Amino acid sequence: MKKKLGTLIGLGIATLLLTGCDGTVTREIRHAGFSLSSNEFVCSTLMPANEDTKATDMILYTNGSYAITDDGKLYELSLSQPYSNEQNCKRIEFSINIIAYMDDSVLKGSDNKFYYAPGTTNSTPLTEVTENDSNYQLYQLLLGSNTVKKVITVDSNTGTYYVLESDGTVYQYTITRQDYNSPYTLTSKTPVYEKSEYGEIIDFNYAGDSTATYIKTQDEIYRMQITNEDECTEYADITCKYKLKKDETLTKYYTEDPKILYFGPSILITTYGKEFTLS
Repeated sequence: MKKKLGTLIGLGIATLLLTGCDGTVTREIRHAGFSLSSNEFVCSTLMPANEDTKATDMILYTNGSYAITDDGKLYELSLSQPYSNEQNCKRIEFSINIIAYMDDSVLKGSDNKFYYAPGTTNSTPLTEVTENDSNYQLYQLLLGSNTVKKVITVDSNTGTYYVLESDGTVYQYTITRQDYNSPYTLTSKTPVYEKSEYGEIIDFNYAGDSTATYIKTQDEIYRMQITNEDECTEYADITCKYKLKKDETLTKYYTEDPKILYFGPSILITTYGKEFTLS
């Protein structure tokens, strides 16, 4: 009886400690500008088995409906209801690893071919993009190089794209053509976010002067933040100024337990199964 009582007390103390830890993490992440979702995130494949082990795969990208892991696997996600497997994730059976991607629309496989991403409305997901696609040459210019990891369209009208390359720097590509019958041409390539300033960048998003703009290195998360918030929110004639700054809170839980499993433009998932959305 005493042994059982001791076990129960031990479990109770452990639960309180874990709850306290989770509560601290939740509070600090909320202060970083996120709202705690009522939904849990259960995915045994992506979650570490315990605090002493790493996740099998880490989510590198998600648009909320599917995800790409850092080793090129694809998963379908349900951030609200679980699937029939009682999980919020399902592996998408695709024999080719994904090595690069553009926006939410095009994936590049390890076979150096392009595929329509899951969720693409105009084409069957994971079917090959052929030369019949009017943007095929554009995809070749942006995704064709083995150094390219991720492409975000900044302004298609001006041919402006931000491109993460394997050297850990994000570049601005400017692509133009004289008319619709002329080929696309890469007219300039200039650094935007450099490895020398931030460290080796492994992921990024660009959404202008918004907290949805961020860069991630192996150890740190930088977010676009207002540098003169007090003045520009009080006075109508003061323009808000923005700068990419290291987010101390998110960086802390990016490298310490319980870790951030995924951080993206509008959602954050932690390894203890909590979802947060950008406020």
